[in-house]
Amino acid sequence: MLTENSMVSFNNFSNFYSFYEDLNIYSPWRITDAPINERGELVRNACYINTFRQLFNEKHLFRRAVSIGELVSFTDNYYLFKKVIDELKNILSVEEFNKFSLFSEYRIKMSKNRRIDFILVYKTKVLLLEFRISNTFPNISNIWQRKEAELLIYKELLKNYISREYNLLIYAFIGMPEYDKKQPIPKHIKYNEDNVAHLAKYIKQFMVEDPQITIS
Repeated sequence: MLTENSMVSFNNFSNFYSFYEDLNIYSPWRITDAPINERGELVRNACYINTFRQLFNEKHLFRRAVSIGELVSFTDNYYLFKKVIDELKNILSVEEFNKFSLFSEYRIKMSKNRRIDFILVYKTKVLLLEFRISNTFPNISNIWQRKEAELLIYKELLKNYISREYNLLIYAFIGMPEYDKKQPIPKHIKYNEDNVAHLAKYIKQFMVEDPQITIS
């Protein structure tokens, strides 16, 4: 259903783990507070950057070549989402964990090439997931509202052709830089860890457990 217009698609989380390992990121990936293009210049010719560049270009996901800033964002997103999957592995049964499929950089049809960072599918539940890195604590900015507004638009666009049997959910993950150059930023690292745990709980509660709330 979604494979054709995705940069990469995964039948299950095990496929994602294999892909991430094959990226051969030479050292643990660091989200730093440097400008994204500056970060990109440090890894411009790295094999994992070239992998993302090749996959993006092969799928013709945009009318121009992918920028180095976008390639760094892809790597940030994969790094953070792997942490979410690690957390899901701890809180879901093996059977539940193995029933997910995943699509990255999905291009919405007839949308002027708008793309969704990740789409997560579990049975008839579909989660549209966007990532963003903020240098200031997101709860004191309007970054949440902007990302959520984008996701609501994406959700409406998908409704044009996604079967009505699917229930579409949205989630904006706002992360923070974890390093100032090579120095860790403990409060930002904890912030990201808390957000990872919260997203995993959200996925478990609203995609797997499917609570039915009675309004009275």
